[in-house]
Amino acid sequence: MDNKCAECGNPAELKCSACKLVAYCGKEHQRKHWKEHKVLCRPFEIGEDPAIGKCLIATRDLQPGDLILTENPLVYGPRPHMVEEGPIPCPGCCRLIIPDKAARCEGCDFPVCNPKCPGLKDMDRHGHECMILGLRDVRAINGLHDFYRQDVLLTLRCLLLQNRHPKKFQQILDMESHMDRRGKNTDTYNIIESRVADYLLDNFFAPMRILEGKSGKQVLKDISKETIHKICGVIDVNALEINQDAEITALYPTAYLMEHNCLSNTVHQFENSDKGYTITIKAALPINKGEHISTMYTHALWGTQARREHLKETKYFECKCKRCKDPTELDTYLSALRCIGTLDDEPCGGIQLPINPLDDNTEWACNKCDVKLTNQEVSFLVNQIGEEVDNVQLSNPTVRELDSLLTKMLNFVHPNHYHVYSVKHSLVQLYGYQQGYMPNQLSDDVLAKKATMCRELLDINKKIDPANARLPLYSGVLFHELYLANMILIKRKWDLGIKTKVKSINLMLQECKFSLHKAIEVLQNEKNSPAGEKLLNLIKGSKKEFEKFVTRNKIDVA
Repeated sequence: MDNKCAECGNPAELKCSACKLVAYCGKEHQRKHWKEHKVLCRPFEIGEDPAIGKCLIATRDLQPGDLILTENPLVYGPRPHMVEEGPIPCPGCCRLIIPDKAARCEGCDFPVCNPKCPGLKDMDRHGHECMILGLRDVRAINGLHDFYRQDVLLTLRCLLLQNRHPKKFQQILDMESHMDRRGKNTDTYNIIESRVADYLLDNFFAPMRILEGKSGKQVLKDISKETIHKICGVIDVNALEINQDAEITALYPTAYLMEHNCLSNTVHQFENSDKGYTITIKAALPINKGEHISTMYTHALWGTQARREHLKETKYFECKCKRCKDPTELDTYLSALRCIGTLDDEPCGGIQLPINPLDDNTEWACNKCDVKLTNQEVSFLVNQIGEEVDNVQLSNPTVRELDSLLTKMLNFVHPNHYHVYSVKHSLVQLYGYQQGYMPNQLSDDVLAKKATMCRELLDINKKIDPANARLPLYSGVLFHELYLANMILIKRKWDLGIKTKVKSINLMLQECKFSLHKAIEVLQNEKNSPAGEKLLNLIKGSKKEFEKFVTRNKIDVA
């Protein structure tokens, strides 16, 4: 980008047409350098959009599976746990530990997974910060650090970059922080001031400055509140969360420029390496030259109201993507309500949808009668239902409790509503596993009901996540549970002497084969996650059992 030839270093105006990231003094040196550059050549350029600012724009047509970017994090650390009790991340490896029962770091006395954890001595992880953390007067809090109740560890690691990696530190400061939206007198500013800035300054930086005065050496040049607030803003707006063998938050030098879209065109995965959690981004859908490269900052299974509210509160923008604009959410009806109006003294049977989903004050109208609701009334109802769903889901519910909740919800919301989706997804995993509902206890009707639920939820997933980029674990579970429901019915009928000449049996066998194939396919990018690996092994075991069944019974499944 400095207009110097990548081959000879002379002034250059000719840039690589694919990535726009390197320059050449002429065609000859461009051809000569290609063998080295083609490995690094990026199929995008960093552009500027008036509405969203910096973004990544494809410089050539991309097909699903094409590599877009691989890079290491500038900095990463444990995701803060804002709870008074329970597990916390180890500062060395970020794996969750129970603080009261954990070992302690010899340098700073912080709870760790193991005194020999490799990350404790790593200067890019805990090794550097350990000296500062050790300045805390642990006697004032009876020897137990309260550090993980503060949203600060990653902020501290960012500050420490200014000495060891000043270029990385500057890259972080150059990222968008939206300080214009989270400045003084805002709730966010006051929270950061108390939980992060004051906490760091009072407990760690104040004793550090005293030691600096005695030694004459400065450990950190910039520890101002302004910089701390700026870094917290950068983390909130740009950091990626990693859920694999640990709970991690990371900042990447380029990946953060991917814009949000509720139908994102990329898929990304992480791999733990000696340089941190390497991110690899690939095209999930066809991306034409000139199109923006996108990811998703929120949950694909939230309704439009919930997604847009989350994005406004945490990322400071309003999403206007294709899905958000569509009242039906791509014909999924994930936010739709059941109308409570009547026609001729009978329930009208209509559904209510927002007239303009991009308007926070929109009315919701029925498609069959004149009944309308305000957006505030809808929000209240949906939040009430959401709270009840959360309470039940967190209480280790039984099948009966979930069935009862589902019946109650369907009086108010569409059968595809995202709260209904959550309950149905839990139910299909309990049918066949919970006492009273074990495989031999399930009636044929319940098995058929389970299979129908799986198909309904898979249809929703296909519409909102056509490339399996956001919901592979959800889909993997559903495909496997669909296989199990079918297989139980098949074996029952087989034991009764009903053979493959029955058309329904043939169709179920074909669906079993298809479900196992699709389950393995959608989980290909989840191999590195513990949940994905466990599910894949389970599905592969089912595949072997299915193959034994059809081989033993000499069944030809087309």
